[in-house]
Amino acid sequence: MKVRRLKAVLSPPLVLIAAVVFLFEEVLWAWVAVLAATVGRWAPIARIEAAIGRLPPYLAMLLFILPWAIILPVKLLALWLLATGHVLTGAGLFAGGELFGVGFLARIYVLCRPSLSTLAWFVRLEGWALAASAWAHAKLNKIAVWRETLRRLRSAVATVRGLFHQEARGWLIERMRAARRLVRAQFQR
Repeated sequence: MKVRRLKAVLSPPLVLIAAVVFLFEEVLWAWVAVLAATVGRWAPIARIEAAIGRLPPYLAMLLFILPWAIILPVKLLALWLLATGHVLTGAGLFAGGELFGVGFLARIYVLCRPSLSTLAWFVRLEGWALAASAWAHAKLNKIAVWRETLRRLRSAVATVRGLFHQEARGWLIERMRAARRLVRAQFQR
């Protein structure tokens, strides 16, 4: 009886936390990974990334852990700011740290994964994490509110992509080009 009551009390907040984590994963991980890959095309960064790709497994693991070690003090500072009443500053610092951490982690994961996959325990741990993520996604996909939120989120993402998509000559890209032509015309007189 007590287990059922505990489950009833803990399930809603845990589902909410899982939904926020998966929304974050669904949207930001992909965007930040693309942004990090774009930055990685810059020659000095590309040389550093090539060196990272040649690291032995345990040095790659150390580098893979580095983003968490960097972001932890930032998150603690953000939580302290939130606790002391600086809500906007704390939330902004937390969000900025999370974006940086996720972007850095996503890129480091891509770069270090070939080296890390030579470690049997890493492959098992990665398989477990991916299976746990798939299980959680399957549970969330059974919730109607989650499916509707995801549908709306994907629709909003598609709308934003349409504004910037160059092949389709997105509306925003066209406006920016027109503004640039006007500015150039003014300075050529």
